[in-house]
Amino acid sequence: MCGRFTLTNPNPRRLASRFDLDPDFEIDDRPRFNIAPTDPVVAIRHGESGRNEAGVLRWGLVPGHWAEKKGQRPLINARAETVATQPAFRESFAERRCLIPADGFYEWRRDPEGKQPIWFSPSGEAGGELFAFAGVWARLERNGRPPLLSCALITCPPNGTMRPVHDRMPVVLDRGAESAWIDPGTKPDDLLGLLRPAPDDALVPREVGDAVNDVRRDGPELLEPPMKLF
Repeated sequence: MCGRFTLTNPNPRRLASRFDLDPDFEIDDRPRFNIAPTDPVVAIRHGESGRNEAGVLRWGLVPGHWAEKKGQRPLINARAETVATQPAFRESFAERRCLIPADGFYEWRRDPEGKQPIWFSPSGEAGGELFAFAGVWARLERNGRPPLLSCALITCPPNGTMRPVHDRMPVVLDRGAESAWIDPGTKPDDLLGLLRPAPDDALVPREVGDAVNDVRRDGPELLEPPMKLF
């Protein structure tokens, strides 16, 4: 699964250059070191004009009013193996796909001493290379209020780097596959073919401290190595 990720340098011009966007879009460009479920996230979709468009979605898919019920867990992840058929995700997979920009994500390794947070990124350093998760999104109309725009990240089996840590990982799209993922004309079988683990050497794992466990914490100190007691 994927439950936290980072976008430590969300400069709009940088995002525009990387994802072929109109540079005039507006987002909250504060560095994020601990993006968590229900947080707003930057998302890129195929616009009606044919150009890529950036916007903000809530992380945690709400495909219908049934998903708003109190106590309902946010649908933060969709499995690549069932995203095309599972009722909560299949319409979004068919019609509403998006890219979620990031520069790293966290996973937790079970050790004898407890859970050790690991940060995975292309470079192992904050502010490094941008990549895109494969995502799906939904629009929920609400009487008297703005529509709720929400999303989920797609996960797949782990690659060799992730396997010692966890049995799932988010789909980090190959850069050449990003346009095809959000293109409304891409065939379903071709879309499913994009949902595969990143190459083993694409991401660098780095142990970090326990501060990331607190969703209220969001600063560069979260990427510091764990404190050694001995």
